[in-house]
Amino acid sequence: MSAFHGSADATQLTQFQTAFPNATVQLFDLDRVAGSRHLLLATFNAVKSFDSKRRISRSLGMEILLFVSGTRQISEAVKRVGVTPKTVRTAATAILPSSADHSKVADYIAGVLNGKGDDSLLDHWTSLRRSTVVRTFGIGDKELKATLREDEKTEKAIERLAIERSAMLAIAK
Repeated sequence: MSAFHGSADATQLTQFQTAFPNATVQLFDLDRVAGSRHLLLATFNAVKSFDSKRRISRSLGMEILLFVSGTRQISEAVKRVGVTPKTVRTAATAILPSSADHSKVADYIAGVLNGKGDDSLLDHWTSLRRSTVVRTFGIGDKELKATLREDEKTEKAIERLAIERSAMLAIAK
């Protein structure tokens, strides 16, 4: 997982797949993703689902997009967390056959996005990101208040709720 200042589009995703045919790369609008744990657990659940007989989609990249978005509908997943022309910051996940290729893929993605990777962005929240993620995942005020633990940042509760929606995809089949 990596985060980048900069935007990408479907053409660039195709470039990644062409340059690294054995890798699965998926891009997200960083400001619509609820942190690094959300991306990591959703990706883990997507890989598990894809390797089972209960997969949702035909490609691992799409399975990851569906799990990160917490929906079974591809068009809705793209609307929720996919990159658009308005995307300013991009998050990327990559599944690779060898860990040795990780830095090559990260460098390639950074080059295509004309930016430098900054993984700290994955867990850096602004008020705009907070409200966008809450809206993206349909988190209501009462739900957030009920989930919020004593002395906990609101962002952690939002992240847990997004992770829950992703995990529910695996059992709602």
